[in-house]
Amino acid sequence: MPQPLDVEIQPLCLAELGSSAVDLAWGGQEVVLSLKSDGERTALSLRRVAGGITLLSCTLAADTVWQANERLFFVKRLREHGSNTESIALKCPSAEVASELSKALQQHNSALEAAEDDFAKKTDKGSSDLYFYYYGMLQHQQNMLQDYIRTGTYWSAILENAPDFQGKVVMDVGAGSGILSLFAAQAGARKVYAVEASAMADFAKLLASTNAEVGSRVEVVKGRVEEISLPEPVDVLVSEPMGTLLVNERMLETYLFARDRFLVKSGGKMFPRLGRVYACAFSDETLHAELINKAAFWLQPSFYGVDITHLYQPALSGYFGQVVVDAIDPSVLVSACASRQFDFLEMQEQELHNIVIPLDLEVACDCRVHGLACWFDVLFDGSVQPRWLTTAPGQPTTHWFQLRCVLEQPLAVRAGDHVTGRMELQSHNRQSYDIILSLTAPPFGQGEPEQQATGKMDLKEPYYRQLNGWWPQPASQDEQGVAAGSHSQQDGAATSPASDLLHSQLPADTISQALGTSLLHDMAYLQQLQQQQQPPGWL
Repeated sequence: MPQPLDVEIQPLCLAELGSSAVDLAWGGQEVVLSLKSDGERTALSLRRVAGGITLLSCTLAADTVWQANERLFFVKRLREHGSNTESIALKCPSAEVASELSKALQQHNSALEAAEDDFAKKTDKGSSDLYFYYYGMLQHQQNMLQDYIRTGTYWSAILENAPDFQGKVVMDVGAGSGILSLFAAQAGARKVYAVEASAMADFAKLLASTNAEVGSRVEVVKGRVEEISLPEPVDVLVSEPMGTLLVNERMLETYLFARDRFLVKSGGKMFPRLGRVYACAFSDETLHAELINKAAFWLQPSFYGVDITHLYQPALSGYFGQVVVDAIDPSVLVSACASRQFDFLEMQEQELHNIVIPLDLEVACDCRVHGLACWFDVLFDGSVQPRWLTTAPGQPTTHWFQLRCVLEQPLAVRAGDHVTGRMELQSHNRQSYDIILSLTAPPFGQGEPEQQATGKMDLKEPYYRQLNGWWPQPASQDEQGVAAGSHSQQDGAATSPASDLLHSQLPADTISQALGTSLLHDMAYLQQLQQQQQPPGWL
């Protein structure tokens, strides 16, 4: 926390400069400037020397900027809402006074920066403002709630494992509407702390109060997980921290922070406990041509008389620099999968800052590999009934869909060839990742060099495609209680996306072409584990 501040500087002269009528009206008056802070808030006041009348009193926020140039000092503060600003222009009697004033504010600003929580330190403020604004709107919460695979699986995972919640203290990390908090209360939790930083916290309070039978045990805490405190440790963490490709939005790091700060040191549980990311080679001439055709607009030598052809290559790179988010037809998958597992109960946050997935993908057919198709799943490792939530191709589509990284230069391969390389995810302060691909394939012709392909995509900048065709039908009232929990692809013990594909209605040759022989062997092993009522291990 910043040290208290109590500074008074005089005399200053309000300059006949400024962006408001107030500045002009006050021009030329001598004032005393006071800065007072209790370590959390800094108050600035201007008091007229003659008569001691206070002309202005305001709180300086974290977005306040100040500048001193010899004898002129300028303070500009963004308003809480809108783009207007409050501004004060002061003329100091000497450069020394201006320097004194600037130094006092800079010292306090440095203290504020040092006191920022972990989230603020690593996150661009503009990104976080938009993030919390987005999730503070009911229409976006509805988009997640009516994803019945997502919501139903959470309901099943929590209620089927009621012994993990009964009489326990629970924390809902990034509670949103508070629906998971209410599920935990339904499962018998003694106390649920629903932590939500956006304006949605007010709606979560309303939802809890109007469902008082269980909501009376839910306490909504408005604030970021990194900045709040609780009166007691918690026994269970529940959260929906998954973004596109599991890691987008970097909320997993907040989930781990909550683990380290609030979860009991022994015996605590996390729902979800594990996450897995999958990467598989795909071949899709239609998608590749679609991206090229988008950039073809820039090939016009006379667009209203202007030659725009020199922008074609940057535009083409831009289209291939986006990740494509849609529901993938499993028939475009042409290799086995590579995967990376994350154990949220044991891993360290630093492991999420730079993620590397080595690739050695055996291709199942002659084709052109256009890039990597990716998806994820998470495991709710309940003591009674482990349960997976999958976003795999061929399964009922969730609001996460699947993701593809498309190469500008495809790789021509034959059945049995291995595409090797790596997929690297580098975190950035806009709450997402850059995806760096480096792929190698055997020479296509005798005496030719190995084929090389690279790509860089921003996970923050998706191209949403084909959103309507694959959206699942809403569950009936009778089905919503078990939604993703009891229908065939997730019946019985925990299943994973690989085994889910075996239970799908796809022809056997399509599955073989899509996943490759080696993964089918692994999937048979997973089926054996299911029969033993054990959660699957690595794919």
